[in-house]
Amino acid sequence: MKQLGGLDELFFAMERPNQCMHVAVLGIYDPSTAPGGNVRLRDIMAHIRERLDVSPVLRRRLVRVPFDLDRAYWVDEAEVDLEYHIRHIALPKPGDWRHLCIQAARLHSLVLDRSKPLWQVYVIEGIDNVEGVKPGSFAIYMKFHRGEVDGEASAKILRALHSLIAMPEHSHVAKKPLFADAVPTLVELYARSLSNAVPRVVRLWHAVSTAGVKMASLASRVLYKRVAGGTLRQSLLDELAWPQDPVKTRFAGSVSSRRIVEGVGFEMAKVQRVRKWVGGATTNDVFMATVGGAVRHYLQASGEPLWAGVAAAVPAGHQDILPGSDQGNKLNQHRVPLHVEIQSGLARLRAIRQSAGETRQTADVIGHDLLRQLADELPTRITSAVVDNLLGDYLNIVVSTVRGPDVPLYLAGAQLNRFYPIGVVKNGVGLSINGFSYCGNLWATVVSCRKMMPDPEVFADCLRQSFDALVAEVDQEELSKRARIEPVPPPRASKRRTSAPAPGQPATAGTMPHHPVRARLSTKTAPYGNA
Repeated sequence: MKQLGGLDELFFAMERPNQCMHVAVLGIYDPSTAPGGNVRLRDIMAHIRERLDVSPVLRRRLVRVPFDLDRAYWVDEAEVDLEYHIRHIALPKPGDWRHLCIQAARLHSLVLDRSKPLWQVYVIEGIDNVEGVKPGSFAIYMKFHRGEVDGEASAKILRALHSLIAMPEHSHVAKKPLFADAVPTLVELYARSLSNAVPRVVRLWHAVSTAGVKMASLASRVLYKRVAGGTLRQSLLDELAWPQDPVKTRFAGSVSSRRIVEGVGFEMAKVQRVRKWVGGATTNDVFMATVGGAVRHYLQASGEPLWAGVAAAVPAGHQDILPGSDQGNKLNQHRVPLHVEIQSGLARLRAIRQSAGETRQTADVIGHDLLRQLADELPTRITSAVVDNLLGDYLNIVVSTVRGPDVPLYLAGAQLNRFYPIGVVKNGVGLSINGFSYCGNLWATVVSCRKMMPDPEVFADCLRQSFDALVAEVDQEELSKRARIEPVPPPRASKRRTSAPAPGQPATAGTMPHHPVRARLSTKTAPYGNA
């Protein structure tokens, strides 16, 4: 039995009927690679049953303390009802991409049952009319609660659920039984809550003291860098890359319970080419520049102003988590401006690269783990109020990328061809754009509220146009650089070709007998280009 951390409890506290706090993935599989060219539902269930021990997330459920006197606990289950967690549906004909996105959006709007392990799988058949996808393919939509894993941890679980070969890996050796935790009684829960009270006060004092020291260090940097005539408040906000006034786009405000899901794909070769062209840029910087251009186009098409302070919450890099370890929430997020006011894609990328570097330096001073430490000790109501009332005024968009494998993965013998990560939107943060690199492509997914983005296919076109324009700018700069580096050869002297008369025939007008000495003399004395 393990108690939830402060950030884990925070995501459960923020869940409401209009904001489901779970992350998901949508994978498209080709069953022709499986033995016999067919994959049935029972094959998928057997494949997942073999891997229930890859992560405790698949077997544990939530046990809450009465009256929420303390944070809840995770209790491991010995048996998992796969017929409940794995479900089978089909798309209506013709089974095109729009139908698949609508179905994924509907599934993403449903709250997980907290009385069971917090994950579900939907096997979706009928994908027969999607461009680039073989008829007869199927999709799998799988979701986990955000209070249990973050986006990167869920991607690692899903990678562990797949195999590297097309042959199903059903073991004939009996596995060791999975042990379950004893369900705690009310007396035990009350006793644990009482015993946690005093140590938590001590840890809170230590966390606040640490935060004070780090903020003092940040203040010293602000005073050192403050320009003449600038105020301390302005310098502090500039150091934190934080605007003085709230910046609210159409993605601010309360979200509805209806979601939209849309996905696009980019070639990783082009992404890496753009990244290498701008020194010091990362793949996430290129993705953010693409998102910034798409948001710019979409806001312009909607007739809305382009605020210079529009920014995104960007997760910081996490340490690698091995399959089977306890996946938890890290929530090391930075605020990075999207620079939607800049028209040029490359200029926007360079500005984002600089802003991201400055934000990382500030985070190094404050500490990447400070938010988690405070959330672990402060009451959940306080941290929830801060997130709801403060962050929503300045962060309306979430952008993240996760690096996936470069080799094909298989599930029950079916090859995974596409892998779309699906994020979370909440009140105040109504747009989430997540990317996942897999086998030479970067698959990006747009998640938003239906009332905030009623036309997701338009935003998908904005993403494609933004990326194509960014690549075109690299092509143009590359051509210009080659033209500057390669010297233009000077014009060569033209030589008039003459034909000698046939033997026994006199020379005609316009022809002269060949005389090598005279030709050499004329070449030496004539001006360049006038020979």
